[in-house]
Amino acid sequence: MKHRLSEDETKVMTAKPEWYREAGRGPFTEEGFTPQLMARIELAAERRAGTEKATSRRRIGIAGIAAVMLVGALMWPLAGGGRESGEGPQAIWNNKSGAAVQPSVPAAPSPSPAAQKRTGYYSKVNFELGGLKYVMSLPMDRDKSSAQAVDTPLGIVWSPPPPKVDYLRPGYTRNTEPYTLYLTPKGHTELSAESAQRLYTFPLYAGGAQTYFALGYLFSAGDYLVFTNGAYTVGEVKTRGPGKISVLDLKKASAGDVTAPSDLFTLNSSDYSLDHAFIAADPDRNELLLVDYKEAGNGGFIQHSKLYDITTGKSDVLPETVTTEKKKRPTKVHYGELSITTEEEYYVAHYEVNGEKRTVDISIATGEQWYYDWWYEEYGEKIDASTIKKKL
Repeated sequence: MKHRLSEDETKVMTAKPEWYREAGRGPFTEEGFTPQLMARIELAAERRAGTEKATSRRRIGIAGIAAVMLVGALMWPLAGGGRESGEGPQAIWNNKSGAAVQPSVPAAPSPSPAAQKRTGYYSKVNFELGGLKYVMSLPMDRDKSSAQAVDTPLGIVWSPPPPKVDYLRPGYTRNTEPYTLYLTPKGHTELSAESAQRLYTFPLYAGGAQTYFALGYLFSAGDYLVFTNGAYTVGEVKTRGPGKISVLDLKKASAGDVTAPSDLFTLNSSDYSLDHAFIAADPDRNELLLVDYKEAGNGGFIQHSKLYDITTGKSDVLPETVTTEKKKRPTKVHYGELSITTEEEYYVAHYEVNGEKRTVDISIATGEQWYYDWWYEEYGEKIDASTIKKKL
């Protein structure tokens, strides 16, 4: 699977960089200031200082660990529960849609993307997919860390972040437009709605006037696009429902057939959250490899693995242990017109089906131990998981 989180490039309008302004609002508490953004800042700083020796380790902060952080940012909280916490990863949740109802407080209209481009108030988000740089232009009021693009057999599927309001009140921050999925042919490096095929527009609301649909992480599984999603209800404390993993038939959608996503699983806060749990997609077979861990009662964990066929909806338990391996591959980091070749670390899973040995890339590293391992490699400090759980 080829998926990259965005590396943003903002047009200069002030003497201070964007991340500095975001940090001033409150590090790690606002949606614009994320661990992924921090990783990009650190990588850029090291490049300017000439510290090439740390390249591969920092690159995992953008690529490999990005999947780990997506567990909290785009799926469900490690600590459980349905409330948003400023001290830990945040969640996303349930895809139950309902009739559109106008919010009680109308949002002030934002300038259109075209108007913002004409005045110069826009930013570019870069993705490296299949060895090419794809560029998504966004108005300045968008959360660039939520921009996504994924390489699929049918082309580049991407989703721009919708506009939001009430940034200064986290409990009331909400979308004013729905999420949309677009398809752009491979090799067409401008990710623009004007030149792309619209695959699907999700509902803005999810069952009530103050409950909104939220799109999570995208990844490719052959003929299907798999994604996490959910719903959140705004208020003094923003509440979130259980997470879901859903799928869209890309062949039907790209052919112009009327199609809608279907739900595969509903997940609570404890599912796929322990040890080195993960989800991997096999694009050649339209399958998902689901590896979960449960506490064994002696401080250890027991692995539970199954293979899910997206086309038939059937799953088979894998009796043999699934193993993982860390690898490296070349990649590029883009700063404006400058492209820097470096390496990124990624993980693959090895498993066996009826005597056939298979290997697939891990799509989402969901277990909390992945993050603890990365932290130790980055900073040389071991995290006491029990202490963190008590704090959360």
